[in-house]
Amino acid sequence: MLIALADVRRDARTLNAARALASAGYRVGILAAGSLRAEAGITLYPWNDPGGRAWRRWQSLTRAAAALDVRPRVIGAMDFFAMQAALLLRRRCDARIVYDAREFYFALGPLQGRGWRQRVLSWLESRYVRRANVITVSGPLDADVLANRYRLRDRPAVILNAPPYADAVASTLLRERAGVPGNALVLLYQGVVHHGRGLMPLLDAMPLMSDVHLCVIGDGPALQELQHAAAARGLSDRVHWLGSMPYDDLHAWTCGADIGVTLIEDVSMSYAYALPNKFFEYMRARIPQIVSDLPALHDMIQRYPVGLLVESALRPAAIVDAVDRLRRSETRDAFAAQCDAIRDVCYERQASVLLDVYASQVER
Repeated sequence: MLIALADVRRDARTLNAARALASAGYRVGILAAGSLRAEAGITLYPWNDPGGRAWRRWQSLTRAAAALDVRPRVIGAMDFFAMQAALLLRRRCDARIVYDAREFYFALGPLQGRGWRQRVLSWLESRYVRRANVITVSGPLDADVLANRYRLRDRPAVILNAPPYADAVASTLLRERAGVPGNALVLLYQGVVHHGRGLMPLLDAMPLMSDVHLCVIGDGPALQELQHAAAARGLSDRVHWLGSMPYDDLHAWTCGADIGVTLIEDVSMSYAYALPNKFFEYMRARIPQIVSDLPALHDMIQRYPVGLLVESALRPAAIVDAVDRLRRSETRDAFAAQCDAIRDVCYERQASVLLDVYASQVER
């Protein structure tokens, strides 16, 4: 049983895990919002996401778990907010819990300056980490931090946020949907629209790049504020808010961009160590990217040179310089070839780690 405070159609990590487990012969249930086409071995238990504040959604998910008539052997808590539901289910059937720790809740970016909330979440995280049977994370530095902070006996297993392997496809979806002129350069940001994700520094840089359009695939709590910021900078005709879309449709849209944007602001340890899905999704689409020079992303770019690092301060001039370097077709082509050569960074490789983790718990 996988539990996620998310729309399963848009939650790559949960969807990929469910498919890998089902392909290995496990019967997989998912408690999450949204809908899912029929897939062998996977049963969706739809959760009616009430929206609104995180606390309200968190409690709603926990109540939905309490109402389930299931007795799983292993429960995958696919995010921090699923752990309470997982612990509740475990009382009923003595299941094992795999906790997918996607963020550091003791140092969460959006909670900077909100001391009491940060302290509550930090306390809960320490409780959850110690009550899980196994922990998985999305990057090797995350594994080191959690193991050291909580003095874990076993280092968390690392499962990168890489998508399944796919060839690049010729795509005009972004240009057609946004009405981008043929001679303009298309930057793409995909993911949660939130503070600290590099969107505000990018908006500050956009007035210095008159022939550049930005497409944003995703939504989130900072959407309205960032839309107002774009309008205030006179960018309404060059910044296109396309909303979120199902994960299975995303690759074709990503392939239509010229440059991907993986700019994360250095506002917390959780952000500094992030290895977001978009980094690997741009790689699979064979488009180069501009990347914040933060610890986890720096290490990844050194290992897989698929884009250009931008100083962590994210000054507009530094962003413009990186875009100018990548606007040269020969430079973009060289990075695209590099992306194409890296064939082993895909979910098919990560799935073996996931299957080992779950098999170790089923056999207990």
